[in-house]
Amino acid sequence: MLVIDEVYHHTALQISSSDLLYLIERLKVKKENEIDTLKQKIEQFEQKRRAEEVAYQSLSPVRKWFAGRPASHHQAVEYMVQVKERFRKMEQIRRRIRELDLIVERIQLAEQHHQEELVLTPETIREIRQLSETEDVQA
Repeated sequence: MLVIDEVYHHTALQISSSDLLYLIERLKVKKENEIDTLKQKIEQFEQKRRAEEVAYQSLSPVRKWFAGRPASHHQAVEYMVQVKERFRKMEQIRRRIRELDLIVERIQLAEQHHQEELVLTPETIREIRQLSETEDVQA
């Protein structure tokens, strides 16, 4: 199957459809792992924030006055921006996974209609090339 670059309109890859399907499935797994990593980072932040708040609440009123608020309280805006950015990135990755699902459907349709060309975005082609180098698949 010839993979045509959507922007530059040239043949970017020549790969069998089965190898292409395999690489796209691997890309989807990789994207799911990225989402899991982001979720873990958010959960670690939340655990740290809760632990600081519990420790602060356990202090006597006098010690609270001397100790001041936990660091997470003062940095709440900064942390919330980071958390919001991670959620935004997770949504982008989910959108990318949906795009990969559509590409799988397009490959299957191309096989049914005996088409030998598939047009993909430069980003997808780049990701497939990178993955094919690590997976030892000829692309």
